[in-house]
Amino acid sequence: MDKAPSVPGIPAAAGPAEAGAVSAPPFPAIPRRHDVYRDVQARLGDWREVEQPVPEADTRGQAERCMGCGLPFCHAHGCPLGNLIPDTNRCLREGRWREALDLLLSTNNFPEFTGRICPAPCESSCVLGLVREPVTIRNHERAIIEHGFAQGWVQPRPPARRLPGRVAVIGSGPAGL
Repeated sequence: MDKAPSVPGIPAAAGPAEAGAVSAPPFPAIPRRHDVYRDVQARLGDWREVEQPVPEADTRGQAERCMGCGLPFCHAHGCPLGNLIPDTNRCLREGRWREALDLLLSTNNFPEFTGRICPAPCESSCVLGLVREPVTIRNHERAIIEHGFAQGWVQPRPPARRLPGRVAVIGSGPAGL
């Protein structure tokens, strides 16, 4: 009988998977927390946030859903900025908000915008999405930057002096800035 090749550090498979069977990943079955929006009638009279903030405990719980894939498609193929998504999720899961902020700012100059308006191709690339709903990556980005502002880690930096000229921004999103 032929012996299957072994790879150090990787357990041998129990046997061939049944044809067409997809098993659930071996991590907590935490359901995706969907965005909660303010009532439409309340939003008509102001310019405040549409999405309700997510409590810190919920954000950390959602970060638990990240599988830490060997090849994180969310980071490698999904995020045009190359955000370090699995590492950021690990920091959130462990309550290391400052480190999560530093990681986010290392690749993203405008997380306060992208955490709100990004169409989140990273979530479409999330491997968890093959068997369950994907990780709430865009919400994590927004939560990290908002936490950074609340803690005073991020401060607005207005220009020292205003110039009399005007500029035009070409492009409708963060790429234009």
